[in-house]
Amino acid sequence: MIILKNEQYYYWNKKSVSPWIKYDEEMNNKFSCVTKILFENINIKRNQLVLDVGCGGGFTSYHSSKKVGANGIVTAVDISKPLLSLFKKKYNNIKNLYCVKKDLQKTSFKNNMFDHAISRFGVMFFEYPLEAFKHIYQSLKKNGSLTFVCWTNFRYNQFFSIPAYSVSKEIKIAIPKINNKPGPFAFKDKLYIQRLLKQSGFKKIAIKSFKTKLKLNDIKTEVDIMMSLGIGARMLRENNINKETCDIVRENISIELKKVLKVQKHYNANIYLVTALK
Repeated sequence: MIILKNEQYYYWNKKSVSPWIKYDEEMNNKFSCVTKILFENINIKRNQLVLDVGCGGGFTSYHSSKKVGANGIVTAVDISKPLLSLFKKKYNNIKNLYCVKKDLQKTSFKNNMFDHAISRFGVMFFEYPLEAFKHIYQSLKKNGSLTFVCWTNFRYNQFFSIPAYSVSKEIKIAIPKINNKPGPFAFKDKLYIQRLLKQSGFKKIAIKSFKTKLKLNDIKTEVDIMMSLGIGARMLRENNINKETCDIVRENISIELKKVLKVQKHYNANIYLVTALK
């Protein structure tokens, strides 16, 4: 039996989620190139029904609602009550857009309901991914599509690697092992993704790697985000690092970002675009 209130459930419903709310606009701006890749590869048509998995504050859900038109419907799902509260605050007046607090690891929607299931970085945090994908599969119509983006190797994504290496260098601890446990890089391995989707019933599975860019805000904002979100922030949080050391880490990250800005105005990033059919 799957327990609804698992580790990820607690994380996404505690105070730890507040930075995702605070920096919602900045993160959507940062991910603009990724969002473009996602929607360029989904053939969403007017009047269709779309499921947005791990919708967060709802940016991709809202984008989908414009594509399906007034007679289409977008259902957005997340386990985080704080993020869904932000969603409602932003999009409560959009008549063809609904958000639902639901754990797809435990329960599903009606069978054969949606034309598309989509996700932008929302599927890597399942503690029981096979159960979740089985439920997504069941909810799709025949020949319905699943399309999501996820991160590839940690080393190829500067937004995560820069702060993590800075923390590791200063407090002399190893960067957490990157494996298939819930987290931003849980789906770094193509074979793992293929196996999950195949076991869930999906066919015509395709996984493409994209080199892309994440937009850089001003350095202060970037450092504030990195001290609050991602692997580096997790390392600080889990090791109870004091303020003095955190200030040193903050300065080190700032120095590294200034070096990046000398040669480019963005972070280098690498993602997988995953598509599959029912």
